[in-house]
Amino acid sequence: MFNKNQILSLLLLVVLLIINNWSMPLWDQDEAAYAGFGKTMIETGDYLIPDYYFSHDHRKTPLHFWDIALSMRVFGYNEFAVRFPSFLATLGTLLLVLFQTRKWFGNETAFSSTVVLGTSILVTSLAKISVTDATLLFFSTLSGFALVNMLYEPKFKWGIYFYLGIALGLLTKGPPIIIFVGGFAGLLFLFHPNRFNLLKLHPWFFLPVSFLPVIGWGYLTIQVDGGEFLNWMYDWYVKRRVSGSVYGQTGPPGMHLGLIFGFFVLSSMYFFQSLSNGIIGFFKEKNYVFVFGAWFVAGWLIYEFSPSKLPAYVIPAHVGLAILIGHRICEYKQQQNRPHILFTILHYLLNIAFGVALIIASKFVEINKSFTIALDIIGMLYLAAIVLQLIKYKSEIFFNIQAYSSILLLIVLWGIAPLFVEHINSSVKVSEYVLENVDEKTPVILGNAPGLQPSLPFYLSQNKNPIVINFNLEELCQIHDTITKAAFILNKEQDSVFRLKYPDYSSEMISSKIIDRKESAIYYVYFKK
Repeated sequence: MFNKNQILSLLLLVVLLIINNWSMPLWDQDEAAYAGFGKTMIETGDYLIPDYYFSHDHRKTPLHFWDIALSMRVFGYNEFAVRFPSFLATLGTLLLVLFQTRKWFGNETAFSSTVVLGTSILVTSLAKISVTDATLLFFSTLSGFALVNMLYEPKFKWGIYFYLGIALGLLTKGPPIIIFVGGFAGLLFLFHPNRFNLLKLHPWFFLPVSFLPVIGWGYLTIQVDGGEFLNWMYDWYVKRRVSGSVYGQTGPPGMHLGLIFGFFVLSSMYFFQSLSNGIIGFFKEKNYVFVFGAWFVAGWLIYEFSPSKLPAYVIPAHVGLAILIGHRICEYKQQQNRPHILFTILHYLLNIAFGVALIIASKFVEINKSFTIALDIIGMLYLAAIVLQLIKYKSEIFFNIQAYSSILLLIVLWGIAPLFVEHINSSVKVSEYVLENVDEKTPVILGNAPGLQPSLPFYLSQNKNPIVINFNLEELCQIHDTITKAAFILNKEQDSVFRLKYPDYSSEMISSKIIDRKESAIYYVYFKK
């Protein structure tokens, strides 16, 4: 069993994953689009083809949106409900790592691996930003561990878990889970002496069966739109990403590895030696370290050669890497040793720079005084934690201090996040102002949506007000002339024309930053009563 110190650390990881998931506004694009999909499914009863305002390019296979819809039925239309499925999926991934890694390496490695994965900056974020990747990570991890178990103790139940993960992963995001499990199984079959155990998965029969849920869903969508949505999905998520990048999200080979290193910056002193252990395993005895090295390679390497680069593409690789790092940490503990001095120096230079950057950022990011003070305090406390680590570097408690420092740093950073988003919550800011001044039957005429952010109609519809979207100035004037009561959200040009055309016109200007874009959003709000 885990000792009290380990249990406390694991409980702090749960706090990290859930803290402030209820108090930060939705990110304006993907997360808000997914929230809108879930909301629309509940309101229309159409659970097949995702649909919402400004969200055409965010559509995917529907399992994550079904999860959000179910959560909304329990918790209502709010941020916590939207993020709850991602929180559960991330927590589930950590629990899989904790209990499955214990099976192969023991308690110490299982605990260290879980802490390392839980303090990966990207993995932590997935619990707090409700995109499809946390759900996909859970199913990828489920299939990955089932594959490892089948390699060493072939049993029918591991096949069930393996194909269940594939089936549900396909319903979550389509091909990425096939790329990961196919690559992982291929590497194990090529290099591991127990390769023939994998044939007991009977892929010639059960792999096609695992496609049946997504095929069934696709067939039902064809009955609705004649295949239009599936054709769009193939073009947008397969052809365009194979032949080029989307939204300019591209980079050279090696970019993903550099990003992974950055996401594991809190464990960076173990990164290179852990990674080399996993790679060297291809050429040495094929033990468990090799297996998780193959896991990392399967989740990472192919995407280095894809022209489209997004950090979440390689998220399954984080699990394999975290286990390699956790195993390496335990080796250092048992041998009473420490990482190579050059890697230690690099780690502390990066982490000192991170602490200093927090303090410096507080002077340049003009948000509010509370945020500035909080960043100053966090930066100084983290630098103090680094000093304590260095003092205790040769002590047995060094690794515990390092684990607590990483977890607590991320907890307090996410703890003050609401102070930051007050500066960039344009959709919430304008929606609250509008809904405070109208009843639930008053239509909201949306003539201005900078960046076409789905978060704006999502928040404007919180009281179930009718939403009309029309950016044409002439048609907006016609709506004004034919409607008795409405709230208009306009841009500067529309506001100027309304001001000249209607003598009693008076508007309120509201300005704020858009969460996931650099520009500001400026709204002119007018109430016709």
